[in-house]
Amino acid sequence: MAKRIIRNQLAQLIFNRELRQIKRKPQTLSLESVRSIGILYDATENENYEVVKNYVRELRELKKEVLALGFVDQKELPNMRFSKLGLDFFTRKNLNWYFKPSHPMVTKFINADFDILIFLNIEQLLPLKYIAAATQAKFKIGKYDAKNAAFCDFMIKTNEQVTLPKFIDLVNNYLKVLSHVQP
Repeated sequence: MAKRIIRNQLAQLIFNRELRQIKRKPQTLSLESVRSIGILYDATENENYEVVKNYVRELRELKKEVLALGFVDQKELPNMRFSKLGLDFFTRKNLNWYFKPSHPMVTKFINADFDILIFLNIEQLLPLKYIAAATQAKFKIGKYDAKNAAFCDFMIKTNEQVTLPKFIDLVNNYLKVLSHVQP
């Protein structure tokens, strides 16, 4: 148990050090003005995968290019879960000792030219934070956590029991509000 705590603390220190090295110039964008969207989420539970799959479908109906990357907190992908066009995964097997992801799908996601990153990391998992911080998306929106302020441009404060569908509704509402306040 003590080993795990020390590992988590070291991982957070390494993450914070790497985070200081990242430079980008954020832009405030609305949903109407964007063409490409990245979505990061915890795909461990099949229910989350289904919610995000439907959300991706909704965004594509709005003529948006969408790439979703889910973290499955297991060594292997569950049966019946496999990457589909624009819905990719990585697992615990793809993490180094300090929880930094390393996988071709992760590299592809980080290097993508997203207008908006929608960071659906409700549980605040460190592997997803690494990716969110590393991406050069023009605008990053996610759940409020003081530790996310270094890489999120807009954060939504919620209660601790917020569900993924409810959080997606909040993200959509704020993105619509932003479209009304832009010049």
